[in-house]
This record gives sequence, structure tokens and C-alpha cells, in this order.
Amino acid sequence: MANLKNIRPKALLGLLAIALLPILAACSSTDNPLTTISPKSDVADDIQQLYKIIFVIAMVVFIVVETLLLYAVIKFRRRPNDGIPKQVHGNTVMEITWTIIPALILVAIAVPTWITIFEIDDVPDDAYMIEIVGHQWWWEATYPDGQVTANEIHVPSDRTIGFTLDTADVLHSFWIPQLFGKQDLIPGRTNTLWFTPNPGTEGRYLGQCVEFCGASHANMRLEMIVDSPADFAAWTSGLESPAPAATALAATGYDLFASKGCVACHTISGRNDAIGIIGPNLSLFGSRLTLGSATLDNNTVNLTAWLQDPEDIKPGNIMSKSAPIYNNPGLAMADTEIDALVAYLQSLK
Repeated sequence: MANLKNIRPKALLGLLAIALLPILAACSSTDNPLTTISPKSDVADDIQQLYKIIFVIAMVVFIVVETLLLYAVIKFRRRPNDGIPKQVHGNTVMEITWTIIPALILVAIAVPTWITIFEIDDVPDDAYMIEIVGHQWWWEATYPDGQVTANEIHVPSDRTIGFTLDTADVLHSFWIPQLFGKQDLIPGRTNTLWFTPNPGTEGRYLGQCVEFCGASHANMRLEMIVDSPADFAAWTSGLESPAPAATALAATGYDLFASKGCVACHTISGRNDAIGIIGPNLSLFGSRLTLGSATLDNNTVNLTAWLQDPEDIKPGNIMSKSAPIYNNPGLAMADTEIDALVAYLQSLK
């Protein structure tokens, strides 16, 4: 056996780092916006309870196996002057035992897993249904009364929420860890999921596409905002209302939105010329907390940077590839025009 003194310091550091990994994992905070261990809905609670059951079973298996391993290492270690160990052909009872016990462990895991799957599978009949469509790289949400929004999805806190999930292009996966589990969006197939917010859990919840879908997969985020019933009603009614009277700079931006071709891709409530469906619906954009699929705070600096060079923020996005202002030098925007567009977009509240 090698002497510990002959082990290189780098090897010791590597072993120490491996040993510390479980400790670092245990220090993770439940305040992380993508945490899976701080459930805020009935479905997330069910998933968390299943996780606890499997975790306890795994810990029991780990402790038993490691205890037996240490016992065997110590009990049957080689001693000075030991001869050749006694040769054993096999032990039928032991072999049957270590076949039956893992089978029973798998059953103990499978039964609660099946129960949980069946409990959260079918969308309740009284659910408030929202249609979700995944695009490269943003999320579109259509509400039962026809209102459309993007990336910031509001839901009421007093009822069960259901989703139908489709994709406009490639595979995506819809996931908000604190509210529900992952569900894939598959071309040619409509999937569903649902959840009911726990009482008193109004707030913002971060989500993420978790199926690799191209260059900006990591930037395909979203926020689900659980509103009180009154706040949700006010928000949905605002989606159908035209923007208030604009300032002089925003009025210039209003005209630029048409002359620069933005109306061909985006819809804005109250504008008859803005009925595009290629890009996200921008109604109430000024009230949104984030932009760029929830990758940036919605403020003047970030919105200006987005309009100047969206490719720098979200590589491969359709606006950079298709919008005339980024591909036709004659339509390129001056800084003053960008300022006007920023003012106009921020006025959409």
C-alpha cells in the first residue's frame, strides 16, 4: 500500500475538493429563484414529497452499504503472515438476498412515483387554461379571452391554472421549478400541465427552457407572476386598452415604430397597423419588469442596448436576422431615433 507521505499535494487537494462537494451542495439556499426545494403550489408540493421519499430511501441504502463495506474492509483486511484466503464458491442465500432487497427498494420508489405521476397528470376540468407557444427564443401566452402577451405570464392566485403547450419551431421545455415540473413542447403534439398556487404565494417566479433549442437556449427564460384576483383582472383589462397619451419624444417613437418596419412583426393593443405575429406582443411592454425573455431588467439602459444590438444580448434572435433596421443600412437607426423608440415602448402601460 502506498505511503501517505508519497502522495502528491495536488492529489490530496483533489480528494479534498471531491469530499467538499456534498457539503457545498448542502449549503444551497432555498432563496435561489430556480430552486426545486421551495415549492409554492400543490403540484410542486407533490413533487417535493416524492423527492423526500426517494432521498430518504437513498440515504438508508447509502448508510447500510457503506457500513457493510467498512465492516468488510476492517474484518477481512490482510494481516502479516496471512496465508491464502479460504476459497469460497458462492453463497446461494446471500445471492438471493441481494437480489430481492434491491427489487424491494425499486418497488418502494416506483409506487409513490406512479401515484404522483397519476395525481398530477390530468388537468382539472375547472382550470383556467392558457395556451403557451415556445419560439426561438421567447414564450408566447394566449389567454382564454384572446389576450396575448410574451415572456411575463400573469396568473391569478385564487384558482387552478392549466396550460396547453405547443412549439412554433423546435423542441422546447417549459419549467418553473417552484410551481410545477418540466414539460416538453414537441412539434406536432400538444402537451398539458397545471398547478394551483398555494395561499399567500403572490409574487414573481423565474422559469427557463430546459430542452436545448439552439444558440440562445440559455436566454430563453420567463417570469410567471402570480397576482391577486384584483391585480390580475386589472392586468388583463390593460392588455386590451390603448396606451395613454404619449410625450412628444414618445410620439416620435410611435411614428418610427411604423416607418422602421416594427409593425410587421409585433402587435400592440390600440394600434391598427401593429398586428405582426412573428415577434412578441408588446402590449403593456412599459409595465413589464424584464425584457429579452426575462434576461434583463426593463429599464432605459437595457432597452437602449437591446435596440442598438439585440444580437449582442441574444445571439441568433430573429429580430437581428430579419428586421430591416439591422439588415438595411438605409433604415439603420440613429441614437436619437433609438431614444424616441425607447420612450414610446416605455409609455405602453
